[in-house]
Amino acid sequence: MICFVKSRGGVELVAKMVKDKLDPDLADKVIPYRAGYTPQQRRELEGRLMRGETQAVITTNALELGIDIGELDAAVCVEFPGTVASLRQMWGRAGRRGRGLAVYVAGEDGLDQFFCRHPDEFLDRPVEAAILDHTSEEIHHAHLVCAAHEGPLDPRTDVEVLGPDLVAHCEQLVAQGTLVQRRGQYVLRAPEDFPAGRVSLRSSSTDQFAVVDVRSGEMLGTVEGGRAYKTLHDGSIYLHQARSYEVRELDLRARHALVEPFHGDWYTQAKQETMTHIEKLLDRRDVLGVTLSFGIVSVTDQVLAYQRKKLQSHEVIDLHTLDLPPTTFTTQALWYELGPEVLGVGPGQLTTSPEALPLDLLLGSLHAAEHAQIAVLPLLAMCDRWDIGGLSTNAHPQTGGPTIFIYDGHPGGIGITRQGFARFEQLTRDAQRLIGECPCEHGCPSCVQSPKCGNLNDHLHKAGALHLLRAMLAQGAPAAAQPGGGPASS
Repeated sequence: MICFVKSRGGVELVAKMVKDKLDPDLADKVIPYRAGYTPQQRRELEGRLMRGETQAVITTNALELGIDIGELDAAVCVEFPGTVASLRQMWGRAGRRGRGLAVYVAGEDGLDQFFCRHPDEFLDRPVEAAILDHTSEEIHHAHLVCAAHEGPLDPRTDVEVLGPDLVAHCEQLVAQGTLVQRRGQYVLRAPEDFPAGRVSLRSSSTDQFAVVDVRSGEMLGTVEGGRAYKTLHDGSIYLHQARSYEVRELDLRARHALVEPFHGDWYTQAKQETMTHIEKLLDRRDVLGVTLSFGIVSVTDQVLAYQRKKLQSHEVIDLHTLDLPPTTFTTQALWYELGPEVLGVGPGQLTTSPEALPLDLLLGSLHAAEHAQIAVLPLLAMCDRWDIGGLSTNAHPQTGGPTIFIYDGHPGGIGITRQGFARFEQLTRDAQRLIGECPCEHGCPSCVQSPKCGNLNDHLHKAGALHLLRAMLAQGAPAAAQPGGGPASS
């Protein structure tokens, strides 16, 4: 059988739990498989799969397609993978030469619980249209450098294929020291370089941290730079092939983390602070009583601390502070500013005067509404919740008031929030429905709590978020779009 889990850490955790409950002989026939292993480790695991030496494999979408893993009797999908296309591909791994069993294990995440309450919407959903943003600068530049390795880029002949802004992009790469101009053409500054070897098929980022076992000197795997600060900080627990390791040191200069075997009964969760800066306004419209914008933002994250939690009960043991530098990337985002018409509706303390709104209630309401909209955005865009980030604030320095940001979690953006901007009314309706149908009183993982919240789900107000969303929907039909274009300023 094959079991699909959404995250790398989830794969290792499920594999460890399964192995711990089985006899040693049978436990050895259960293997985890995910991105981040070394090529030698992957070849060894793939060989065991093809030779039929395993009874079960626990994996991310790394085995969703592309690798022949033989005959399987059952395919289990733990949590909705983000798209119907992925779900059908995962389920299709079983029963290819006979009868097979397909199982969906819903998680406590809001989208999973939404489908549990509406199984018809889950089973009858059509396959989504893929999001393709060919204007992503990060991805475009990587392709241009690879093309320049194969031959000189000539604006006179290549503009038809590589786009009308070819010269502008090439000049940026010249300024970065990657390309040089010779006789009207652009070539690699280092002809012996092989840029395709640095282009990841899974991410737009090429930054990687190596994970090294200090006792054996073995490199266990790699972690993307954007994830390393949250998953490889000093004191964090790192799971690899169903074994636990504790990070002794994260060396930012050498780009590696030193780990050693760990036998404790806790795991770690990072706490981070996020800030956004609006770089460029691309579009804006008034809708549902808010000012909705779409554009380019820079996102700055800083991991401030981490919690230790008990493995079985998830009870918080303690909180440890960290001293890590901030990281910044530029991406696409939608954001909306809430005015008095929306803020004037709410439970008890909410009045028609925004100044009278208690700060903790305002922050908690905005924060919970942000989580709910992020949770349901995959219903509209072909993405996973982990591809999206958010920020809510009672007073953003550039907008001057209460604002919610939802941004693409990949440098340069990949078009996710552009879909959210275009279908914002539906996004708001789905978020209101998600919260309103949840039977909990104060908020839970099925409605407003997020598994990826940098604030560890502090300051969430379910009732306030529900009133804000209902107030927005009560404002009526959207007005016509008003294209922007200039830089946004505070």
